[in-house]
Amino acid sequence: MAFLPADQLKRRIVAIRTRRHQAADVLDDVAYRTLLQRTAGVTSSTAIRTLAQAEKVLAEFDRRGIGKTAKATKGRAGGRPHNLSRVDMLQKIEALLADMELPWAYADSIARRQTKQAGGIERLAWVPDDDLVGVIAALHRQKLKRINESLAALKVELGRRSLNMEWARCQAEDMGRLDSPWPWLECLQTQRLLLARLAA
Repeated sequence: MAFLPADQLKRRIVAIRTRRHQAADVLDDVAYRTLLQRTAGVTSSTAIRTLAQAEKVLAEFDRRGIGKTAKATKGRAGGRPHNLSRVDMLQKIEALLADMELPWAYADSIARRQTKQAGGIERLAWVPDDDLVGVIAALHRQKLKRINESLAALKVELGRRSLNMEWARCQAEDMGRLDSPWPWLECLQTQRLLLARLAA
């Protein structure tokens, strides 16, 4: 059955909403709207008008592993992408710890809690690959909490100086940190640098 372009667009918008819902624990509203703005030039999926816009959003979801879970295969827990190696997962953990300015011991404590039933593995380095996904998810939740707090503080400081978030976005772009290492609204280090500029 061939779908009309309007039907195809509707199906893709449903896919965007479904995948956003699946990733709600790692993609809060601010990050989601930032992603939509950057990829499709809109701040809501209801504003998507073309297949090209929808495809760009879905491609970005794919690139970032948002809302797509791998099927369980024998010998491997479901939910872990088949192409995510131990090295990739450890690098992701390292990046999250660095952005939050936390030591590796913090990840060790998460691993210990998550493997309590298996006797409580003491070090992240000894954790089986499939359990590293849980460590990443826990760090992501902690990061989202800190981002919300940081954004609130940034908005207060901007308000005190009669500035807005567009000023902050321009500053992030000026520092070369608009999308690196993460989109600026999702990067604590970038927000710390912005707060330092405001305090200077």
